[in-house]
Amino acid sequence: MSKKIFFYFLFLLFISEIQAYEKPYITNIYRNKYKAANKNWSVCQDEKGIMYFGNDKGLLEFDGMVWKLNRTTNGSYIKGIDVASHKTIFTGSFEDIGRWDRDISGSLRYTSFKNLLPKGTLHNETIWKVCIDNKNKKVYYQSFGHIYIYNGRSVKRIGIENGLLFLHKVRNEFWIQEINGPLYLLKNDRLHKVKGSNIFNGKLARVILPYQKNQCLIGTSSGEIYIYNGKDFTILNKSFCELLRGKELNCGIYVPKRKTYYWGTLLDGVYETDEKGNMIAHYSSQNSLQNNTVLALYKDNLSNVWVGMDRGLAYIRYNNRLSYYNSFAQDIGAVYCATYWNNYLLLGTNQGVYYIPKNDLNSPRCFSSLKYMNGTQGQVWSFSEIDGHLYCGHNMDIKEIGKDLKVSSPYQLKTGVFRIIKLPSKERNLLLVVTYNKPEIVDMNTRQVWKLRDIPKSIINAEVDHLNNIWLETVGHGVYKCRLSDDYKSFRYHFYYGMEDNKALPEKLSLFKIGGRIVFLGNNKFWTYDENLDKIVLDKRLNKCFSSVSDLKKVVHINNDQSWAITGSSIYRFIYDGYVARILEAYNVDNDNLSLVNADENISVLNDSISLVCLDAGFILHNSHEKSFKPTHLSAPLIESVHISTSEGKERFLDFEKDFEIPYKYNNVTFTFTESHSFTSNLSVEYVLEGINNEWSVPITPGKVFYARLPKGSYSFKLRTVDGLGNQSEVTIYKFEILPPWYRTVWAYLLYIISIGLVLYLVWMLILRRYRNQHLQKVRLLEAQYLKKMNEKLLTKIEEKDAELFTQTSFIIKKNELILNLKGIVDDFYAKNAQKSLLPFIQKMNILLANNMDTEDDWNMFLIRFEEKHKNFFKKLKTMYPQLTNNDLRLCACLKLGLESKDIASLMNISVRAVENNRYRLRKKLDLKPTQNLNDCFIEID
Repeated sequence: MSKKIFFYFLFLLFISEIQAYEKPYITNIYRNKYKAANKNWSVCQDEKGIMYFGNDKGLLEFDGMVWKLNRTTNGSYIKGIDVASHKTIFTGSFEDIGRWDRDISGSLRYTSFKNLLPKGTLHNETIWKVCIDNKNKKVYYQSFGHIYIYNGRSVKRIGIENGLLFLHKVRNEFWIQEINGPLYLLKNDRLHKVKGSNIFNGKLARVILPYQKNQCLIGTSSGEIYIYNGKDFTILNKSFCELLRGKELNCGIYVPKRKTYYWGTLLDGVYETDEKGNMIAHYSSQNSLQNNTVLALYKDNLSNVWVGMDRGLAYIRYNNRLSYYNSFAQDIGAVYCATYWNNYLLLGTNQGVYYIPKNDLNSPRCFSSLKYMNGTQGQVWSFSEIDGHLYCGHNMDIKEIGKDLKVSSPYQLKTGVFRIIKLPSKERNLLLVVTYNKPEIVDMNTRQVWKLRDIPKSIINAEVDHLNNIWLETVGHGVYKCRLSDDYKSFRYHFYYGMEDNKALPEKLSLFKIGGRIVFLGNNKFWTYDENLDKIVLDKRLNKCFSSVSDLKKVVHINNDQSWAITGSSIYRFIYDGYVARILEAYNVDNDNLSLVNADENISVLNDSISLVCLDAGFILHNSHEKSFKPTHLSAPLIESVHISTSEGKERFLDFEKDFEIPYKYNNVTFTFTESHSFTSNLSVEYVLEGINNEWSVPITPGKVFYARLPKGSYSFKLRTVDGLGNQSEVTIYKFEILPPWYRTVWAYLLYIISIGLVLYLVWMLILRRYRNQHLQKVRLLEAQYLKKMNEKLLTKIEEKDAELFTQTSFIIKKNELILNLKGIVDDFYAKNAQKSLLPFIQKMNILLANNMDTEDDWNMFLIRFEEKHKNFFKKLKTMYPQLTNNDLRLCACLKLGLESKDIASLMNISVRAVENNRYRLRKKLDLKPTQNLNDCFIEID
């Protein structure tokens, strides 16, 4: 049992040492376009991970991708911030207090509460702190003179005669100090003095933080840090307080995940301590920060630290198992290799070898302990520890570094050396040295050196496989498999494998060793040697394992089955036993100002647990034995706004939580989105608009996507967060519909159907009308032809009637004329021969002639013929002129036929004079004007 306890304590000690070993990476943000280069008095974060900074330009907002500056109505600076939610932020500024609300466009709109106070109340006052009391639903705005309490409807003011320093929220309590006086607790809108806090008289308590379960830490500007247990005030750590003296302590935070405190000063940057006040790290302008005046500290939801400074921002980021060592303060050049040697860490750079005691790596100022090793000036390529000797591959020669760190050149190669390996020989201690010229063999005992001239190509690397074959990597022309002769003076055989003999192989094959197996890397694929086929073939297991990884550069063996794979920007720790390949860890190194050495990416394995990642300005230590935290779950992106616009420039924002239908004329759609950890964790966003395409976009960091002139239809806009290592978040989905244009709506189609029906009906009616017209024309043509025939018959009949009437009339007239002539002859004859014997004859002749002159019979015959031709003539005439007599009607009939007066007289058996008199009387009865023709009057009557 005692052994278990002993090992348990050893384990705890080991973990604590590892925790102290871990060092963060610090990103300095100093960009005028972000307005982050100004004074930053306060820092906050909402539940979505959006960061807010109160600085001398306004409220600065950062969603991980885009910086936005929100200005107050009076354009003043903002010193106090507290966040209620993603949609509500409370701020205080010069002579103003208020709230920011996020609208549907994703922008913050400011509302001032100044009008809730009597005019002039805030005159010449600056709000330094803003704290939200969620329990009592109140907001506290603190200036040096008063505390303004906003309850959602009104603002109340309280204060102390001597003024107030800073308001602090500790757990659920609100602490504040009277300037140069005691401490107070704010409860029920009243200030209650803390017993025993008179010890702060004459001091400025600028920092109040939670400590352990129910205690507090109170830090003063002069550097004292007190523990308050509810009754007494005691100093936390005298040595640390002494260190802070004169540094003007200004702010502080506690990070529970790391169990460390951060103390920001106005004169000397940030100090990190453990819970007992022991200093862990110091960040200042000499090693990381851009200036030493720290105005604010804030722990984000990743337990990393934001630093608001007098000029700019800094971000202190911790990565699990990684400790960052930046050489910005001391230029040591690019690091190419490293090794542990005699309790020192040796760094091989392009300037030479630097060394530092291993224990000093945990020092806050480790780079001040870094020293240059004389005699190593120049490019260092590799370290090789062989049989208790440490050899350095140098651009001048082989360098040997002794236990006392003295440098010597034991073997005279007189050329640059890339790599040094021990040859498997039982009889002799031999080294294979890869030089700038030809491979060389070094006898460690006799110090003899000879070249291997059998290979015509330049060699840059070498490895020995499990069968003692030597594999040589050429400079971009394949590899050789070789076997040395018995005297080691030359190669017994050498076989070439490369593109010159096999076109399927890549032009460049890099040579590595994984767990005793030779592995090749080329064209981002892993290859291996097949002894049965005597060929280099693809390694299916490794390629499947790294199928989503691109730009592979190098493989470094760690131990047993574990190795590192390196790309141009990332590193992967994996296992491969010949049967199973699996990635254990992955890190993106190429972030912010960090980068691997271009074209010479490397990781040096210091021991079974520690590996050193070589950077072009420093290095990273990876500790595989450090406690592994679960990987951070990638949060899904947040859609901030949906902006729609027309081609004419009209635009508006959608309430995307409610509106899912977009009018067709507003079919230009812009999505604005955020990813809170994009900056801090080097994340990007992929998107796809289903309905347009089904392929995810390339990762982007700008938080805006624009789609122009979307056709009608239903769409799904999808977003997901990705990191540089292939991890993905859940998908954010926004479904919407572009409504059809008015001319493609149901009502429009109904109108089209009705219109088409009307058109078809009109066409049908026109066609029907046309056919009817054609039919009528045919009918009318037949009728016309029939009527023509009938007319012709009628005309013929009329002509016949006219002829008969004319004949009848002429006959009567001529008969009467003949009878009259005969009567005249008889009368002349009787007058000349007056004989009584002739008298009876004459009388009979006169009677006979008189009987044949009976005009009444002739007239009746005439009327019959006349009526047959001119029906209703007499009726119409009698209707029009009822005063006409029968003789008048007879005269009218003769005039209708156009008879002359002589013929009329003969027909009517009257004299011509009597006819003329009758005509005159008829004109009077008809009331004709002198200019009117009597005959024409009857022609018009039918």
